[in-house]
Amino acid sequence: MYFHRLLLLLLPAAYVLAPLIINWWQEMDGPWFRPFLVWIGVVVAAVIIEQRRQHA
Repeated sequence: MYFHRLLLLLLPAAYVLAPLIINWWQEMDGPWFRPFLVWIGVVVAAVIIEQRRQHA
């Protein structure tokens, strides 16, 4: 069975980053957008992987 690379990236990232994002979200002294910066990085990595797969 073929596992999609994007899924293999997003599932572990969600598992590892979810507790960090919850803790960051609960801190009131940081900027509101800080938790989303991590997810933007995950999405950008997923887009790059997907583009490489389509061009290969």
